[in-house]
This record gives sequence, structure tokens and C-alpha cells, in this order.
Amino acid sequence: MILVLSLIIAGCVVGLVATTRSRSAQLARIARGNGCAFDKRKTSVTTQLTAGRLEFFTQFFHQYDNVFTCSDNVAFIRWADDTIFTDDNPKTKPIPITIFTAELKKREFPLLKAAPISSPFAASQQALMKTNIPAIDTVYQMHAPSAASCVVLTPMLIGLFKTQSHIYLELNDNALVYHEHRLIPVEEIEAFRFRALQILGELEKLVERMEKGNDANEKKETAVQDAAPDVRAMAMLQRFGAEGMPTTANPPMWRGFWFLLLGLIFLGVTFLSWFAIRNWVGQ
Repeated sequence: MILVLSLIIAGCVVGLVATTRSRSAQLARIARGNGCAFDKRKTSVTTQLTAGRLEFFTQFFHQYDNVFTCSDNVAFIRWADDTIFTDDNPKTKPIPITIFTAELKKREFPLLKAAPISSPFAASQQALMKTNIPAIDTVYQMHAPSAASCVVLTPMLIGLFKTQSHIYLELNDNALVYHEHRLIPVEEIEAFRFRALQILGELEKLVERMEKGNDANEKKETAVQDAAPDVRAMAMLQRFGAEGMPTTANPPMWRGFWFLLLGLIFLGVTFLSWFAIRNWVGQ
């Protein structure tokens, strides 16, 4: 009896130790240490609208475990273990990876999708775009609706894509999803989060600069439009001064004629006076 009781107690201790050392338990402790909410399983890591826009979530079937959730004034952020089932064949092994997602609260990203050429997530409905950087184009497929999306490739991100060959990054509207095509070990989860937050921070600064540039252009256009009435008024005054001033009763040409006539009259009177004095006074 004592032996059976001892075995039961030993089994409970072993089970307790195993539970506290499980991946979920360790990640839950990390979540508490970072002030994040933690769920052992969730049906989604983004809003339904965002999940429908990002191709990563519309490809295959996803199961989300060990979900971290946090939020600030800029974005709503989650990272989680994502088990991906590429088909409905039970013999097909699922792909386990750790993903990072963010949804901006007030801004939007330019649309872009970057994935290694060999990635099972590389296919896209967007047009294929070349960066003309051999170190990137030989490893990655970039998809975007237009070449203007290249603005996303800041020097920091170009350096990242040139030196890393396993990055998946997709931007659409206000949402971002990032992963490294692997399940991140517990001891590396903080480093993974830091890398993802660096990328998010870089993109946030880019979007902010773009918005400030657009605001400056709008203010310039508004200033020009506001100044236009004054410009038009000045042009009208100038035109009025050149063409529209009321004419006087005696324009300059007629004033000259009258001066000439008065001069002739004066000369005539002077001549008659001289003639009269010389001829009539002498008589």
C-alpha cells in the first residue's frame, strides 16, 4: 500500500515538473514578465477583416497556440505558435512556425509581400516586383501592386533581406505579419520579438515620414489655392491700371494741340502789336 502511494506521489511530482517545464508554461511566464495577455489557444490572431486581406492567413488552415497579446497607442500586437496544415491529408505533416502580427490603429502600410523563392507561402495574386538588387532578387520574391511599394525597402530592411534568407513579411492596409519559417525555441522568443518589433518600428517611422510629406504637399497646394485670389486681384488691378483707367476729357494729344494753338495766338498778338506800333503810331 505504501509502495503504491509512493508511486502515485512520485507520478504527480513528475507530472507537475513536466507541466511547469512545458512550452506553454514557459511561454506563459514570459508573457507575464512582459505584461502581455496569454492564451493557450485562439481561433484567430487578427481581426476577421485583416485575416481576409493578408494572403498568409488565406492560404492553408491555421491553428494558433500560445498566443501573446499586447497593445499600445500605435498598434495591436500578437505573436503565437501557428501550426499550418497545407492540405486535408492526415499523412501530411503540419508546418509549425512562430508568427508575429501587428495592426496599426491610425495608419496604413504600403502593400508588399516578401517571401523566399522556395517558401510554401511565396505565391501571390499581386504582381512580381524586382528590386534590382541581386542579393535580394536571387533569394526572394517581392510582390506589390506597383513599383511605388519599393519605398518600403528602407536601408535597414534592404540590409536585412540581403543578409537573411528566411524572412516572410507581408503588409496590407494597416496589418503586418512576419515570421522566419520556423518554430522559435522558448529561449529565443524574446530575441524573435525584438527583431519583429524592430521591423515594425522601422515601418512605423516610414509611414509617419510619408504622411508628413503628404501633409506638407497638401499645405503647399492649399497655400497656393488661398493665394490665388490675391494673385488674380493683383493682375486685375494691373490690367485696370494699364487698360481700364477712366480717360480724361482732354487726352494728352489734345492738350498738346491746345498748347500749340495758344502759342500761335500769342505770337500773332505780338506780331500785330509790333506792326501797329511801327505803322500807326508813326503816322
